[in-house]
Formats: sequence, structure tokens, C-alpha cells
Amino acid sequence: MAIVATDLDWGPFNLSRRGVLKGALAVATARCVFPRGSRAAPRPVWNGAPDALSVAGWRTWLLSSGDELRPAGPASPTADEVAELLSLQARRTEAMADVVARWGAGPAVLPWTALALDLIRATKPSPPRAARALAHLHVATYDAVVAAWDAQDAYRRPAPLGVVAGLTPLGDIAADRPSYPSEQAAVAGAAATVLAYFFPKEPVGHFDTLATEAATSRLLAGVAYRSDIEAGLWLGRAIGERAVARGRGDGADATWSGERPSVLGYWEPTPPDYVETPIEPTAGTWRPWVIGDVVSARPAPPAPYGSPAWRSELAAVQEAVARRTDEQAAAAVYWAGMPGTVSPAGLWVEFARDLILRDRLDTPHAARVLALTTAATVDAFICCWDAKYAYWTARPITADPTINVSFATPPFPSYTSGHATVSAAAATVLGHLFPEDEWVLQERALEAKNSRLWAGIHFPIDNDMGAAMGAILGRLVADVARGDGAV
Repeated sequence: MAIVATDLDWGPFNLSRRGVLKGALAVATARCVFPRGSRAAPRPVWNGAPDALSVAGWRTWLLSSGDELRPAGPASPTADEVAELLSLQARRTEAMADVVARWGAGPAVLPWTALALDLIRATKPSPPRAARALAHLHVATYDAVVAAWDAQDAYRRPAPLGVVAGLTPLGDIAADRPSYPSEQAAVAGAAATVLAYFFPKEPVGHFDTLATEAATSRLLAGVAYRSDIEAGLWLGRAIGERAVARGRGDGADATWSGERPSVLGYWEPTPPDYVETPIEPTAGTWRPWVIGDVVSARPAPPAPYGSPAWRSELAAVQEAVARRTDEQAAAAVYWAGMPGTVSPAGLWVEFARDLILRDRLDTPHAARVLALTTAATVDAFICCWDAKYAYWTARPITADPTINVSFATPPFPSYTSGHATVSAAAATVLGHLFPEDEWVLQERALEAKNSRLWAGIHFPIDNDMGAAMGAILGRLVADVARGDGAV
């Protein structure tokens, strides 16, 4: 899926941004909680979505359509399958209930989202690579849900509850959907396959073990037959392999020549560590999900080094740092996304998760929110990194080593700001999906953008042009959402 963006309209961001900066410096935006019950019409809840959703017809990312990998039609449940469910019911334990709750207490995608964020904290990938992993995971799990619903609607195999005499569910789990193939198993198969590729240092078989547990939880709950979960795992793994194949071919394994320009005003290693190799110099060449032409999104170059406009930019950083309040300092640290955190993209995934849980979205809608959000964030990183290594702009601290930065300046070029770009893109997409929360989301994006100035690590133009570029990308992804068939 790709939307070719050409002749992008930069609007007022082609002009002076001094007024924008003045207003930004005057306000330290507070991080807000999402108001409860702000949605005018509630979305379907995850334990009983109506058939009228027509999820099977939603547009997919990796598949040509939801029916491309439709599994063969199921036979009638066997006597052994029925006996297995009744036997498990007779032997139910607290440990079984814990497994059911762990994998079935909400949308099927969220436990895998949480696992991915934990892995990002532990393995500390670069911000663009963290975003790349999150996008592949959530696009794959979204397609798995759509494909599972396609087969469920095609075959209409009744779930065992209400069919198998004497069977009662374990936990607060409804089963008013057809059960073949299991969407939870499909999500598990897709997620495990993708995570095994992106986190290869985990023990062999670790993710498959988790997928088996997630799928088996449906047996323990009494809401699926073994053939349901086997078909779901097969379907999900096949879709996960599509995502892995895309990852292998997206250019993220490209090697850098090691050459960087040695020109006054261009990036050079910064204190305290003076890292010689900048982070992800080829990330701007990675294959994006939505924007067809990354170069078309590249902003105009920043003011020339040493020019009056450049000196004004440097003075703005010096002034912002000199006047930095405790609240602004805290915001800078909060948004930093340093190694060991969920990364900047992960913060926006957490915001999306909070909205999903607040509005009790079902699995299809939750998967859609996360796929769209993560596609936007990784495309934002790709476009931002294209600009960084097209212009190689030096950081403020290179011009003024006395700047009191809040933390070590990241080891890569300054223009444009990744935080500003990614946050604007994510906020625009989530604002489209949750329109009553658009103001809060935009306030968060503004704080993320301003935090880089307050920290002393970015010029105002880095942030302003990054935010403008991110908003453009977010609107492109919102256009995808408008045309994906979801209701």
C-alpha cells in the first residue's frame, strides 16, 4: 500500500517562523490525561462486536485482500475436539484462569504490543528501528484479524459455547462470533513470527511458545476448538512471513559508506562521548508504508551556517535554555526517549493503547488504530532521517559548547527533529481516529516538539519544519484510514 505524495504544500512553513517560536517559548504544555467518555458514539466493545462491522472487507496492508490466504473450510468438530474441551473444563485451575485472563482480557493485539514495548526497553534499538519493528508487528496483526474475520464470515462455523452441551466459558469472554479460524490464534501466529525476526537474540522458540499459549488460552476458555486455533496459527504465521519478507527487503540492512562531509556548519561528533558514527545514516532510504516518494517530503534546507537567520536560531536556543523552567526540564526528560525506554514511537503507541482501553475497542478496531499509528511513525522517521542526512546540519552545541543541555545531544544531524516529526504524524492520525481527543493529542505533540528546544539539542527550525512534515505525513495516513472500509 503506498500513496505517492508529490508537490507537498508546506504552506506558511515556507515563511518565517519567529511568531511560532515566540508563542512556543511562552507556554510549557502540560501532559494531559485523555478525558473519559469523550467519544460521542461508543465503539463496539471487544467481547461482543456485531457482525455488521464487515471487517472482512477492510483494506489490508500485506495481503491483496482479506481472503487471499483464506484457509480451507473446516470439517465438523470431531468427537475428540469436543471431549478435549470438556476435559479441560473438568480440570480447570487458577493457573488456567490466569492464562485466559492474560491473553483474553482485552483486544487480542494488546498483549503483543506490551511485549514489543518491553523488548524495545530491554534491547535498546535506535528510535527508527524501534518504530520499524512496531509498524511491522501491528500491520501484520491487523491483517491477521481481517483475514480471520473473512474466513469466519465465509464459513460461519459456530463457536463451541451453546453447541457443546455442558460447556461453560472460563472468564469474562463472550463467543458470539464464528470460531474458525481463531482470531486470537491468528494474531498470535503473526506477532510471534514478526517478533522472532526483529528480536533474534531472544531464545529460539520463545515467541512460538508464547503464541501457542495465547492460542491455547481459547481452548482453556472453552470458546474455540483445536482446529480453530490450528487454522488461526497457520493463517497468522503465513501473514507474519509476509511482514518478515517485507522487512528483509525494505533496505534497513544497507551499509553506510562511512563518508560524512567535512564542511563548517555540518554535523560533527558532539560531547560528551563524541560518537564518530552517526545513528542510522541510511534510514532515510528505507521503504516507507504510505508515502510513495520520500524525497518529495523533504523540506527546504535550513538557514546557511553563520547567516543572520542562523544566528537568530542559535540565539533562540540559548534563550530557551537560559529561561528553562523546572516544568520544561521535566518535559524534556519525559520525551527524551533515551535507550531503555519505549522510544519516541513507543510513547505514541502507549497513547494509542490508552485510548483503545478507554473506549473499549474490539480487536479489529484496536488493531486498525495501532497499524495506522505505527505506519505513520515509521514513515515519519524515514522522512526525517532523509532530511537529516541530506543536509547534515550541526547541532546547537557544536556552535556553542557552553549550552547547558538537559542530556547528551543525540549523535546524528540536527535538521529536522525526529520527535517533532513523529509526534505530529502520530497526533494527526490519532486525532483523526479519536476526533474528540484531537486537542489533547496536538498538545502532546506540541510539548514533544518544544521539549527538544528546551533541552538545548535542537534549533527552532528543526522542530517547526519537522512538525510541518509530520503533519503532512499524518494527513496522508488519515487519508488511508478514510478509504480502508472500516466503520
